[in-house]
Amino acid sequence: MKGYLRKIIALSCVLSLVAIGGCTKQASTKPVTVAALSGPTGIGMIKLMSDQDNISKNYDISLYQSPDEIVGKVVSGEVDIACVPSNMGAVLYNKTDGRVKLLGVNTLGVLYIVENGDSIKSVEDLKGKTILSSGKDSTPEFVLNQVLRANDIDPIEDITVEFMGNHADIASKLVAEEGSIALLPQPFVTTVLAKNENIKVALDINQMWQATEQVDLPMGIIIGSKSFVEEQPKQLKAFLKSYEESVEFVTNNLEEAAKLAVAYAIIPDAEIAKKAIPACNIVYRNGVDSKDMLSKFYEILAEANPKSIGGKLPDENFYTIPN
Repeated sequence: MKGYLRKIIALSCVLSLVAIGGCTKQASTKPVTVAALSGPTGIGMIKLMSDQDNISKNYDISLYQSPDEIVGKVVSGEVDIACVPSNMGAVLYNKTDGRVKLLGVNTLGVLYIVENGDSIKSVEDLKGKTILSSGKDSTPEFVLNQVLRANDIDPIEDITVEFMGNHADIASKLVAEEGSIALLPQPFVTTVLAKNENIKVALDINQMWQATEQVDLPMGIIIGSKSFVEEQPKQLKAFLKSYEESVEFVTNNLEEAAKLAVAYAIIPDAEIAKKAIPACNIVYRNGVDSKDMLSKFYEILAEANPKSIGGKLPDENFYTIPN
């Protein structure tokens, strides 16, 4: 009998150790993997990145230069959360058969018509002009065309758009050539303003979009993998709270935010960063508050070119996060 009891006690100890080991393994979750672009979406995250490097180790955050670098990582499931251009969220939703979820909007309109001169006083003055732009068959072109049409300007007949490889090439040409006009996003706008005193912001495309569409212009969003959203709700909630706090820090502490933007190689100069950050329209709007503006945005893109959102509008599941 005593031998039997000893076996029972020994077995109980083993089971206890296994249970403790199992609980320990479950509690030691790996860091949340996050991908963002080295631009406004990255700027909104810099306080979170700084805390991650110096205080906690809850997140593994990487910045990328191109959305294409992030696409493969989302499709393959390498990242839990990604900050991407708004249209790319729809593309990825369709490309992965619904394996991504909208978590919120993090960047509103950042597009401006900038001129090396003083000939553009209103949108009507764009008629007959040549506008430098990047991103043919992408969001900047579709947004510009929508705004022009809303103001009775035919983007094909009334203006000429000269497409260039990237924003940096456009900025260089704008600085060098008097009379040139360009469609540029922040922080490139602030950079060219600092380099040439004759350059000015002629038109705010974001305000024009709001006036005609009656909603904000959503340029960047946060998405999460469906598996992460459904299986790690506590980590998701913690991340979104930290992200929102990071955005609040960036918008309310320009001096420190500018230094961090330089430290993480997003903007090369702190003085330019201080001027650019307020114009980058960095926000945090949760998925519920984002739905109306995104739905309108996707409908406009779908009409312009269905391929820009992956062939079809995202359905309700894109916007719905389980409780």
